[in-house]
Amino acid sequence: MFNLISYAQNFEDVILWRALGHIEQGRYIDVGAQSPDEHSVSRLFYDKGWRGVHVEPTQHYSTLLRERRADEQVLQAAVSDARGELRFFDITDTGLSTTDEAIAASRREAGFDVHEVRVPAITLDDVIEKGGPGDVHWLKIDVEGAEFQVVAGWQGDRRPWLLVIESTRPLSPEPSHQQWEPLVLQKGYEFAYFDGLNRFYVSNEHPELKAALTCGPNVFDAFVLSPDSTFCAAANAVAAERQAAMHATIHGLHGSVQEMGARTAAIEAERASAIEEAQGLRAQAEALRQELDAQTAEAQVLRGDAAALQHEVSVLSEAMEAYKEDFECARGQTHSERGEVVRRDHELAAERELIQQLLNSKSWRITRPLRTLSGFAQRSRTSPKDVLRETTVGAMRAVLARPLLGRWINQCVKLVPPLHERLRLLASHRGIVAPLPQVAIVTALGQVTNFDGHEDDQRLSARARWIHAQLRAAQSRQEV
Repeated sequence: MFNLISYAQNFEDVILWRALGHIEQGRYIDVGAQSPDEHSVSRLFYDKGWRGVHVEPTQHYSTLLRERRADEQVLQAAVSDARGELRFFDITDTGLSTTDEAIAASRREAGFDVHEVRVPAITLDDVIEKGGPGDVHWLKIDVEGAEFQVVAGWQGDRRPWLLVIESTRPLSPEPSHQQWEPLVLQKGYEFAYFDGLNRFYVSNEHPELKAALTCGPNVFDAFVLSPDSTFCAAANAVAAERQAAMHATIHGLHGSVQEMGARTAAIEAERASAIEEAQGLRAQAEALRQELDAQTAEAQVLRGDAAALQHEVSVLSEAMEAYKEDFECARGQTHSERGEVVRRDHELAAERELIQQLLNSKSWRITRPLRTLSGFAQRSRTSPKDVLRETTVGAMRAVLARPLLGRWINQCVKLVPPLHERLRLLASHRGIVAPLPQVAIVTALGQVTNFDGHEDDQRLSARARWIHAQLRAAQSRQEV
């Protein structure tokens, strides 16, 4: 079963764990720690509960360490043979930063981005002291060419159990341990293992650990590589290719999902529109049904009305036939009555001519004085009322003979309507003025419907009264 994940650049953590894995909550010092995860020797131990001190002069990696390892000490400084301040060449975003000016120049020539900064310098004794009392189980030194200065600043008696020191020139397999290894051996350490990049040393106080450093990492160490390991480059490339293909597929699927979403939204919109239209059609159908019911009821009423009208038409037809018969009878009667009217008109014309001949006759003119005396005699025998009436009639005739005077007196008399009405009625009765409409109304059948003349005149027939009125009017005109 694989229970280890190796994060180190060259499996340094696997070798150290083989020797020290039996220790719980051990302690370590990592000089030149770089990243808290990538190429980290301490990450495996940190995950297993170990804690330690990290020394990292670059701002970038020291910040990452503080963020990822908040429960550990992080010293942002360079380790050297004396305390003070050093020129430090920060090679951006790499683990190649160094205090060696020659190495920095070669990196700049190789195209790396190199920045010179000033950093504080401390000794290895200071770092070990920062870790507190107790054993330090391993110490790793990776300072890109400054290993001699680091070891030279180690003057104290405290010795970590194991040392791991990078022993080749930066980015080269060329050994560089000849300069500083004598100092390490003098501190009481024995060389145990070289992995092609680092040299492992065992403290003389713990010779039992040397047996674990006789071979490189192997299948019996039961470890797997972290995804960021350089040994996983090929697998990572395949994984990246597959991931890119997967992302492309996901992107395509995302586009398809969006397209399907748009189509679904369009279908939902069409469905909603169809539902709304169906609801509208149902409402229209219901309205039409109600209208049809109303029209059906109205049609039933109209059928009843039509039946009633048909019956009424039948009755009216029968009545019309009866009216036609009555009309034919009335038309015949009207024709005969029209003939009677014509006959009477002829008689009336003849009578008028007779009256005119009588008035123009010599005997009528000769007897005029006698008629006057007779009238006076009759008036003398009448009452004062009759005398007043006759006097008034004479005065009206005299006034009407003078048009200007007549119109003026007529306007004055109209101021007293009752008096004007009585004088008008008297004048019409005597034939002085045209009779009022109600004086004599003769129907087509010769019947008198109204007459306001004298009582003597009312005893005459209608025809006799008419002739008498014509004679009196003619007489009045002659007297005037």
